[in-house]
Amino acid sequence: MHDIMHSLNMWTSHVIALAVSMCAFAGDVTFDLTPLQGWAGTPAVLKITVRNGTTIADPLLPTVEGLDFVLQPGRQTMNSMQVINGRVTRDNTTVLNVLVTPKAAGQFNIPPITIDVDGVQHSSGRLTFSSLKSEAGDLLKAQIITDQPILWEGQTVNATLRIEVKPYQSREHRVTLREGDMWQFIDLEKCEFGPFKQRMRELLQANQRPQGREALVDGQSMLVYEVTAPLTMGASGVPDCSSIRIVWNYPSRLTANQDFFGRSELSVSATRPITADATASGIEVKPLPQDGRPADFTGAVGSFSIEASAKPLSVGVGDPVTLTYRITDTSGIGRLDSVGPPRLDSPSITQDFRIPTAPLAGSVQGNTKTFTQTLRPTAESVREIPPIAFSWFDPNTGRYETAASKPIALSVSAVERLSTDAILGNTKVPVQSAPTLIATAGGLGANAPVTPAIVRSHPVGRVSWPLIGAAFFLPPLACAAVLVARRRQDRLLTDRGLVQERGARQRATARARAGAGAEAVQNYIADRLHRPSGTVTRAEAVRCLRVAGADDVLQRQVEGILARAEKARYSASGTAGVPVTDDAAQAVSCIALLDRLNWRAARAGTEATE
Repeated sequence: MHDIMHSLNMWTSHVIALAVSMCAFAGDVTFDLTPLQGWAGTPAVLKITVRNGTTIADPLLPTVEGLDFVLQPGRQTMNSMQVINGRVTRDNTTVLNVLVTPKAAGQFNIPPITIDVDGVQHSSGRLTFSSLKSEAGDLLKAQIITDQPILWEGQTVNATLRIEVKPYQSREHRVTLREGDMWQFIDLEKCEFGPFKQRMRELLQANQRPQGREALVDGQSMLVYEVTAPLTMGASGVPDCSSIRIVWNYPSRLTANQDFFGRSELSVSATRPITADATASGIEVKPLPQDGRPADFTGAVGSFSIEASAKPLSVGVGDPVTLTYRITDTSGIGRLDSVGPPRLDSPSITQDFRIPTAPLAGSVQGNTKTFTQTLRPTAESVREIPPIAFSWFDPNTGRYETAASKPIALSVSAVERLSTDAILGNTKVPVQSAPTLIATAGGLGANAPVTPAIVRSHPVGRVSWPLIGAAFFLPPLACAAVLVARRRQDRLLTDRGLVQERGARQRATARARAGAGAEAVQNYIADRLHRPSGTVTRAEAVRCLRVAGADDVLQRQVEGILARAEKARYSASGTAGVPVTDDAAQAVSCIALLDRLNWRAARAGTEATE
């Protein structure tokens, strides 16, 4: 009987322990929303804590007008284990955070939020949340100020963003926060600085902040922070400041705590967001006058100068001349990004030069913007590049001004015309006579003289050393050949110059037979030099041929084909008088001869000159 009771007690204890263990590992979910009262635009946090859950799904979030629910990515997981009297107790906790953001002030009823834990639905019950609208009032202001109250449309000035915030005062603790402490509560992630963004980024990267000072504004003590940056005026009227907004987490409560040594210290325990949009009162932007506006005016406002240079200065008709002109902002504060290039469509330029119509972007370095344009003279009578004019509006004088670069002397020579015989060459290639074939009978060896070696008997069964050597050496040689082929294939995939050079003759020949003889020759030379198509000039082509080992006849052929093509394109008289089909046939002949030259030496010579 005693043994039966002992067994029954042990079985009962195991059942009780198993039930307690199952209860300990059953999923337990709590919902906590803090704070229950917040500010419009500032999110509250709904913390969902799950204890001893194995499979946890995402919560089902409701839809409430005026509230935004966002489940934060990632989950916080904590595991713990206890051993008491040999009994192991494990506990794991998972925390999910949901941001609840009110869009406006008001009171909101949140319906139950459910979450599935190990197949069991858990609900939060109904929650109540309210938000208040945080008015900045006289706590925060932002405005743009300039030295000049009257500005012109498109004018660039040094403007200052002035931020005024009232220092927080705690009557309970008799403490006033100073400018260094107050700046810590600006919400840089939500602020929009507009044209002052670049300057603010520079300060943050240098681990700096705008210097603050205390000043009296309308009889009140304010902390003033200023940021200065170039600002370009837009349309006439009042400057648009809609891209500038300052957000501040203004302190609302201080709490006294004790540090490690028992000393009392204060910390901000509550804040509320306040927002201020920038204004530009006292600034008027006037439109640019129509009277006296030059025809070449492109919208530049400020004070500028222009200078130009060109190279080469000695060219043939149709050869490219690189014209570089620089526009410098002499005021030192202008933004040159919006300054366009001078107009080159005046009759003094277009009657003597061919100019591409593609727009120019220009590059800015400091207070100078540089533009580069290609000109091609159309006649040998051209003696100079005329002055390049640039006009702007000067806000200091209220008038339009124009400056021009100095003329650039240019020497243009006529394109040499070569006869067809000179281009094709009149050297006759001697024709070798074919060898006389003698018909014989008796197979392949019929014509061979009979020697003792032919009729000598060879022993059977002798070791063939050549075969043995081939058996040993052929496998390594095959592996080496495969390795060389693989390296060549890899080189073809990575070496753009080699890819460009392969097949250059076939492409050029096909293009020449299609009627584009000059283009075929020019692009063939560019491919062999590993240069982009269309970037090799006639002078460069002749120079490279000379380095590659071409004779005078071939040099004259290539130069003649390219010269006639340029003459036909840029000469005012139209074509050069040579049919296109003739140049196509000559180009095919030239390409076959060009393929025999030493282009490695030509590429080395080109790199040395560059």
